[in-house]
Amino acid sequence: MTAEERMMWVERYSALPTENVADAMDGLGLKRGSVLGLHPIDPSQKRAAGFARTILQKRRSTPWDGVNLAKHGKVIDDKTEPGDLLVISMGGIMDVSTGGDLLALRAQLRGVQGELTDGCLRDTDDIAAFGFPAYSAGTAPNKSAYDIETVGVDVPVTLCGVLIFPGDMVVMDRTGVVVVPSGKIAEVYESASRIAKREERVAVHLREGKTLTESRKLAAAEVGQ
Repeated sequence: MTAEERMMWVERYSALPTENVADAMDGLGLKRGSVLGLHPIDPSQKRAAGFARTILQKRRSTPWDGVNLAKHGKVIDDKTEPGDLLVISMGGIMDVSTGGDLLALRAQLRGVQGELTDGCLRDTDDIAAFGFPAYSAGTAPNKSAYDIETVGVDVPVTLCGVLIFPGDMVVMDRTGVVVVPSGKIAEVYESASRIAKREERVAVHLREGKTLTESRKLAAAEVGQ
């Protein structure tokens, strides 16, 4: 996929609510990709979509010796591309953060669209202030260098029971997070886009005074199932 094609899909999915994406996956009989139990650092943050750039972290296997094994700053510097979305698995570690404002700022300047982690973040007021969308399990003021090591990059990771592969499409908004398998990005988009258009028409007919049943029938005739 070319850089232009990547950004085309990012823009398309960034225009879709997560609920339309989730409904499309249900309608296509795909395994649900909703990542439940995480929260936006800013309830007013913009919708974001991007290709999963995965990082797997765990508790350090050796005592702190002055060497930072977390390494996700280097991953951001060396591996991220425009249109990526960071997906960091911390395996439920909640007493330290996996990153803060400087990592988020560097990622944003590299064209990364946002961040998703089942761990904690810090400097969340600052991250929100420069408009970097992020979902996390919580916040923690302590940094990761003393406690965490990165054991995998661009590997499959599991967040809140959802298996995420590098290159999957991640969509985040105020409602939640949905992950679309990389091989289904086009198919899910076509279905979700049709659902969004149909719901827009339902709303138009409701405002005209029609019932839900009438509005849905009219919208289905206009847009298709």
